[in-house]
Amino acid sequence: MSRKDLLVLAVWCAAVLALLSPVWARPGAVFFNHGDLYAYHVPLRALTASGLQAGRLPFWDPYILLGVPHAANPQAALFYPPALLGDLFPVALALVWSQVFHLLWAGAGVFLLARRGRVDRAGAFVLASAYALSPFLVYRVTAGIPTLLAALAWAPWLWLAWLSAFPGLLAAALALQLFSGHGQFLLINLAAMALWGLLHDGRLALLRRLAVEGAAALALTAVQWVPTAQYLRESVRADWSGAMSGAYSLPPGALWTWINPGALGAPASGTWRDVLSVFYETCGGHVGLVALALAAWGLARGPRRLAPALLAALGFLLARGPRGPLSRAFLGFAVLSYLRTPSRWLFLTVWAAILLAGAGWLALRARRRPAGVLLVLAFAGLLPLAAWDAPYLRPQDPAPFLAPNRTVADTLGGRPQRVLTDPQLANPNKTILYRLLNVDGYEAFYPKRIPAWADAVQGAVAADASRVYVSRWPSRDLARAGVAARLSPKGLETQKAWPLAAFVDARGRRARPDPRVYLQSPERWRVAGLVPESAAGLELALPAYPGWRAFADGVRVALEPVDGVFQILPLPASYPRGAELSLTLDFVPTAWAWLVLLSAAAWGAWLALLARRGA
Repeated sequence: MSRKDLLVLAVWCAAVLALLSPVWARPGAVFFNHGDLYAYHVPLRALTASGLQAGRLPFWDPYILLGVPHAANPQAALFYPPALLGDLFPVALALVWSQVFHLLWAGAGVFLLARRGRVDRAGAFVLASAYALSPFLVYRVTAGIPTLLAALAWAPWLWLAWLSAFPGLLAAALALQLFSGHGQFLLINLAAMALWGLLHDGRLALLRRLAVEGAAALALTAVQWVPTAQYLRESVRADWSGAMSGAYSLPPGALWTWINPGALGAPASGTWRDVLSVFYETCGGHVGLVALALAAWGLARGPRRLAPALLAALGFLLARGPRGPLSRAFLGFAVLSYLRTPSRWLFLTVWAAILLAGAGWLALRARRRPAGVLLVLAFAGLLPLAAWDAPYLRPQDPAPFLAPNRTVADTLGGRPQRVLTDPQLANPNKTILYRLLNVDGYEAFYPKRIPAWADAVQGAVAADASRVYVSRWPSRDLARAGVAARLSPKGLETQKAWPLAAFVDARGRRARPDPRVYLQSPERWRVAGLVPESAAGLELALPAYPGWRAFADGVRVALEPVDGVFQILPLPASYPRGAELSLTLDFVPTAWAWLVLLSAAAWGAWLALLARRGA
């Protein structure tokens, strides 16, 4: 990159920073969002940060949905370097800087990719604006989903690394995109790259490079994708129907928003009448009128326009989901059942518009336009998008959403007992910040055993695709699960409950005295107590999940399922009654040591290759 390139890119970054300054320059502010930032990502990142600050890897989250894997959840961003800001600064502030960084990173990637494709600096300026400031990216900020923004920010860097042919760069970029927290756009971007490579000269070399570096990326990210694959198989989405997988399909009317982003109304102006998330997921295909005009010119006059034209068509058809002509094939592809939100395939269409706009600019430059005209076009590509984006990038005070309730924190925080948050409370995951073990919660991939248990406790359907809504109170089933309190808009209510570990007789009745329960960390439980004469087992209100290991008096023992979701340690008749039993439970992801060795060796080899090439 030349000094002039660096100067133009710096001007673009300064313009974007000015657009974002009402937030990053205001102490304590976050980007306005409609809930997911507070309801999901802040609690998740807070748990990641607290674990790392305590000197341990946070493998388990016991604070929602009876307990769920944490490190296996890619949105916890445990291995993503920019997410480490949450270890140094307040999580909400760290997420603001992460969002600022990723918008700049997205634009810088497109700028450099355009320059590599012989687009001049003014054209690269236009394309950077068209991508980074497109509603397709900016709406991820307003929806409060930083992992989607991060994954999209890496997309142009994957193309740049792939086309540069520098060994190892694509593998590292793929790894960082996966670590950033949302694999859906990684898969969609790989599909775009494969189709584009298939239709270009040198296709064998391009596809071979994609396959080889993709395999290397699997080794680099083994610590994430292997536990995540297990996490998906064990999740509620593994048994989803096609109808569930088709949520947020693209309606035909949303095509108007590609030309005018407010054609169907907009939340910022109060004219949008449907569910807010529908707007953010389906109405983000606009790249600015300048880029759109360039894309049309590129489609008509530009070279090599077949591949992006096919990408645009494929993106539209897949975004239609069950409403479109590819519905049967779309919903029959097993991997897609985990993804939901077909409208995210619009990335193919947005990216095709960027590619075509680049071709259109090259065709335009062939006519030798004056430099002043190109400068006007450059800012005409930025300013209208910035004007549209500004209401969606305004500041918000997070305090009303994250302020702690001292009474709740002092009464229940960190105790070895569960609580039930009433479904009327908008943010059940806030219990993570209080260290409260909650029955309900919000998680897109919670374990598949939980809905049946919740329905049985509630006596009615109590779960949907992303949440559990148990509200029945008081309840014997909840008491047996260790739920001693309920939080509701009316305040705090309590009931007598079993401890999280209890001795039971052969008929499942509680046998006294109860053992003592110590939650030494989310991943380590310790239970100790005298075994009653009538005890047939030690029942644990701990969800069964691969990776939990039990040691009784220092000896590895096997646990058995009970109640459809929990576990029990059977006590043989030969076990001395009246003796002290000490049980330790540890959670470590399956084959963790081997995965760490594989990833460490892969990164070591990558660094050695980089050093050798740089020598």
